[in-house]
Amino acid sequence: MRTTRTATAAFTALLCLGALSACGPDNGGQDAAKTTAPAPASTAAPATGSTTAATPADGATGTSTGNRIPAKAWMDARSVPLDDTLHWAPLAANASPVPRPVVFKGMELCHAQVAKDDTSTFTGSAAAKATVGFGGEHWTAQQTLLFEGDPTHSSGTKQLTNLAEEHLTAAVKDCAKTAPNATVKVTAPGGADVPYFAAAVTVPQPDGTVVTLHEYVVVAGGTVSELSVWATAKAGAQPKEAWTAPDDKYVATGMTAPLCEALPGC
Repeated sequence: MRTTRTATAAFTALLCLGALSACGPDNGGQDAAKTTAPAPASTAAPATGSTTAATPADGATGTSTGNRIPAKAWMDARSVPLDDTLHWAPLAANASPVPRPVVFKGMELCHAQVAKDDTSTFTGSAAAKATVGFGGEHWTAQQTLLFEGDPTHSSGTKQLTNLAEEHLTAAVKDCAKTAPNATVKVTAPGGADVPYFAAAVTVPQPDGTVVTLHEYVVVAGGTVSELSVWATAKAGAQPKEAWTAPDDKYVATGMTAPLCEALPGC
């Protein structure tokens, strides 16, 4: 009889292990939370403003639901040169998608076109820009982001990111070759030793004005980020506000840090 009872108890225990709902606590309260399996992470929609987006695509609003550049990817306006004077509006709030392939501001000003063979390099998974400022003789600031993808999953993605950055910085360095009478002063060459690019450029325009551009470029993970700050004044005149800026490395850090927080692959 004792053997029979022992076997029955063992069989009952096995049934309990196979069906916790039958022998465990009811579905309410703290115990239920402990025994309920969590939903797979891939099925949970991230909240607005989340920094967990892995594959952003078109758009540049404040969400990161897998199809947009998250708001946290944009640099803080306080990190943009001249903020002490001009008090820039928030970049994330002024972001919008851009057509692809992307033509960065430095390329546009220097009349450097995206070659047909480079179309895929400047297409990426997402592209957007944020423009703030006053225009004309006053300064305007614009950040442009090109997200190629998560480089941790593909060496090809990293290669595309590096190629886009190389083409962009080469276009600025060679501006005098493509924009008549342009001048270029490179203050940070980029590359392995200095992981950011910075230059000051002047480009005379057909109407007799001159555009003064301060250009910054960084690569973070699978993203190319360009910050352009420019003003247009009559030849021989200066922008309304005198140029002031922290060291290039501090501007570059202000560009890189939010990208590494918001997007994968840093």
